[in-house]
Amino acid sequence: MKNKIKLITIFFFLVLSVNCFAFEQTLFPKDNLTVGDKITLKIKAEGLTAENIDKKKLQSADFGDFELLDVQPDSDGAVAFIMTSFKAGKVELLSADINFTVNGLSKFIKTKAEQIEIKSVLNPKKPSRDIFDIKGIYSFGHSAWWYIKIILAIIIVLFVIYCIYKFIKKRKSPALTHNEIIRSIPPKEYALSQLENLQSLNLIEKGQIKDYYDKLSDILRFYISRVYNVDGLGKTTGELFVLLKDKVSYDYNRELKNYLINCDLVKFAKVIPSVETINDDFQKAKSFVERI
Repeated sequence: MKNKIKLITIFFFLVLSVNCFAFEQTLFPKDNLTVGDKITLKIKAEGLTAENIDKKKLQSADFGDFELLDVQPDSDGAVAFIMTSFKAGKVELLSADINFTVNGLSKFIKTKAEQIEIKSVLNPKKPSRDIFDIKGIYSFGHSAWWYIKIILAIIIVLFVIYCIYKFIKKRKSPALTHNEIIRSIPPKEYALSQLENLQSLNLIEKGQIKDYYDKLSDILRFYISRVYNVDGLGKTTGELFVLLKDKVSYDYNRELKNYLINCDLVKFAKVIPSVETINDDFQKAKSFVERI
């Protein structure tokens, strides 16, 4: 009986040693972090490389409050997992399984959970000025009868316009709706025309950088939605990444995710990019459209 227990114990430890083993884990930086900053989870273990990691399982790994941006080889033989978080306060990097293959054998590492303090990019001493105080009551100098006549004139004009519209509508065949017109145009042709139209709005020159990136992101998301029949506008960047993982290549999906995250930083974290970065982001959006 004792020999059987010993054999079972030895077999258990042999199986465990094949799959999970010791490793070194380092997370940096850990201090003075703000929303949107990139951190590196550095893992060093025997046989672990950036190339032999199971990327499909890695896509579905749950890192808690953090988004995985990229996986790169490090100079000392370790593997660097590049991450970011858009949540301020005490956030948690959850423990996750890193699956990889060495000499035909499947192995995995279970990372250690980490808790990090992340600061908001907004200055608490200087609140946002997006909302302004209500202006005082303006005193008008005209009589009530003057305004009644203006209102009656407007009603008459609107009634005449409505009658003309109904008359023309009866004589013409039913017109296509806005959505029907859009869907009649090939997705790539429509997306490229929208990008050209965005440039003609001169939003950057007007200082409307957030609106510019909002429209740039929506053009790309709408294009992806039409091509792959997914809800690109109603999903977060992370959710869209999961929806596309079986529809596009891993490299294209990862690049698209990183690009949309950079757009989100401008839209939600109020990051102000340089003129060179803005021009480069426009060309990248155009490249995403032309590559499909």
